[in-house]
Order: sequence, then structure tokens, then C-alpha cells
Amino acid sequence: MGGGTEDYDFDSGTGFSPLLSFDTDDIEFARGFEAGRLWEALSKSQDERDQLVHATNVEMAMRIAEALGRPVRGEQLPDGWMRVVFGRPGYD
Repeated sequence: MGGGTEDYDFDSGTGFSPLLSFDTDDIEFARGFEAGRLWEALSKSQDERDQLVHATNVEMAMRIAEALGRPVRGEQLPDGWMRVVFGRPGYD
């Protein structure tokens, strides 16, 4: 880990790239932004949600799921990304 957003390897053939470039390359900023986006999306809807999460943020995704009472499962994708499915609150 170099400590910057270069660790996110945004578009290395996966087709994943940021919609908005940040004015900092601080990895912790990017992780916090992603966690905030997840929290907001999962708080707004009780439906099952399928989200793309960087592998460096999987622990936070699991904590968010636990805090919101959602079951969670994940699938490893190429280049450090995860597909994470957050189930409906209260369902296992």
C-alpha cells in the first residue's frame, strides 16, 4: 500500500473508474468517501443492495451491514474489488 488512491487501481481493464476525480490522493479519504456512500445508500432503502466495494474497505462494509442489521455476502472481483450484496434488514 502506497497510501494514495493509486492503490485503488481504478481502471486496469476492469472498466471500473471514478465518476469524479478527487483533489487528493489520500487513500483514507477515498475509503471514507466510499463508506459514506455505502451508509447513505443502505440507509435510504430496505431493499437488497448489490454494491461494488474496494477490498480495502470490506471491513467497513461489514461493520455498516452489522450496524444496519443487514446480512452480507461478497464475491472477489479482479484488481482488488469486491461485489458485496447487502440483504434486507432482519433477514438471514
